[in-house]
Amino acid sequence: MDYVIKEYLPEYEEQWLTCLKEAFYTSSYVDTIIKLKPRYENPLLELMMLKGNKVVAFLDIDVVPPSEQLCGENVENSAQISIIGVHPKYRRQKLATRLFEYAFSYIEKNTSISRLEISFREDEGMLNWLQALKFSRCAKYYEVSFSQDFFIKYRIDLPFGISPSILTGFVDQSGFRLLSVDHPPEKTYPFIVMEKIL
Repeated sequence: MDYVIKEYLPEYEEQWLTCLKEAFYTSSYVDTIIKLKPRYENPLLELMMLKGNKVVAFLDIDVVPPSEQLCGENVENSAQISIIGVHPKYRRQKLATRLFEYAFSYIEKNTSISRLEISFREDEGMLNWLQALKFSRCAKYYEVSFSQDFFIKYRIDLPFGISPSILTGFVDQSGFRLLSVDHPPEKTYPFIVMEKIL
């Protein structure tokens, strides 16, 4: 049975989430929980790879304004790869590469997008694969997170209505801290940012 690339449809959400869960379980994103498919303010492409009627891979790309770009020089007509994954049973068949090639072709023929960026938790395999697709490394940052227990332990009061998850954020190499030097984050993940000029 052949693989088919289709635009995402809401009736596939449960399958999409199952595929994402399986893909993330065997990756550096094992601790990431997503209960609903992300919705985007400026979606460009939301693709699925189907085998029969089963979602086995996915790729979402959305347009990102210059103020939200992670690297580069605030390029107009830029987009970001928001999420990509392949079910572990279907890996090593170049499905993610096929999704990217489809996306590159679509973007070139149908949009004015001239630059793509992607950020991901540091991973040598992902880095090498993206370099083979002509992405180049352009920045590095750190994702930091704090749990409810952190705030209880250090007796930190949050304003009413503010959840600790709001304080998950990004720290770049200049050393900016979200709270203070006395209260380091519980988890820190290094991220790599790469870009491709189309």
